[in-house]
Amino acid sequence: MRILFLISDTGGGHRAAANAIAEALRLARPNVTIEIVDALVEGCPWPLRRAPQIYAFAMKHLRWMWALFFHLSNGPWRARISSDLGYPFNARGLRRVLRDHPADLVVSTHPLLTRQVLHALNANGNRPPFAVVVTDLVSGHWTWYESGVDLFCVPTEGAKTVMVSGGIAGAKIHVCGQPVAARLAALRAQRESLRAERGLTQPTVLLLGGGDGTGGLGTFARALAAAQLGIRIVVVCARNAALKTELDNANLGPNVTVLGFVKDLPEWMAASDLLVTKGGPGSLMEGCAAGLPMIVYDWIPGQEIGNVRLAQERGFGRVATKPAQLVNEVRALIADQVAMERMRAAALVAAVPDASARIAATLLTLTRE
Repeated sequence: MRILFLISDTGGGHRAAANAIAEALRLARPNVTIEIVDALVEGCPWPLRRAPQIYAFAMKHLRWMWALFFHLSNGPWRARISSDLGYPFNARGLRRVLRDHPADLVVSTHPLLTRQVLHALNANGNRPPFAVVVTDLVSGHWTWYESGVDLFCVPTEGAKTVMVSGGIAGAKIHVCGQPVAARLAALRAQRESLRAERGLTQPTVLLLGGGDGTGGLGTFARALAAAQLGIRIVVVCARNAALKTELDNANLGPNVTVLGFVKDLPEWMAASDLLVTKGGPGSLMEGCAAGLPMIVYDWIPGQEIGNVRLAQERGFGRVATKPAQLVNEVRALIADQVAMERMRAAALVAAVPDASARIAATLLTLTRE
């Protein structure tokens, strides 16, 4: 059985979701063949083939334009019109990607790859089942949703409610949770050994800025380091090599560890006491699976505001958008273990650690094997 995942590296969450589900699928069906393809890069002309770079630039410099486009195009009819207007330019490339990667099941984890991919599948004829795994917790853009899709996996009941209100059949929508690395929950039991391996003897605060290390991550890291709170600070710059170099050269002190792209992020989460993060859905739900209290310092306008509200409403996250606010929140939480434990418990309640396995099982209902 062959399964094709269509993603794009606009941020790190879409590929991370595909990887987590692929891992679960391989456990469920050892004979499965899985390909993960950046369909915007491989299948679309300029400028979409440069989508990862354009997205990273927009998140740093043009957030107002991103927010404007999000709100102007967000809605069932507006999303369909915008997708259909772009399809003639992308049709040939998307159809080629689908022909070059034949599959028994096609799965998208990216909002721009729903309606246009559905058009391309239908044009190629005798199409395989097509599923969409939505990775925005609540307030996703309507380009995610299209009635012709065979099956949707969504992370929350709130997301399902939005879809049904716009005309998507409830029978197609399965609430499975956000796909996260399966080992996160198990690693909680190894906390002490993981801390010993990493030399963590003080309360440890883990700072994340998504796959591109954005949102002013460096500014917040420097503020925490300068406050001298008696904590260990671990900053993950991910793909932002320039930020890593900048922080490495900033002499932030012996209690600050600066990392680039890491493959053992679940282990770092399990070893930490507090997560300071951009409001991406993957980071928040991974934090929940690790049982971490969280402070959100930044989010993408439009699509991620629902994530932040969810963290606040469920009690596992606080918000601090200014460096001084963040320092005060970290100081207060480190000193208040009762509040930390309350947030930790709320995170575990919100967690769906087996979400990837649930999604894999749901996707397999579309196959004949």
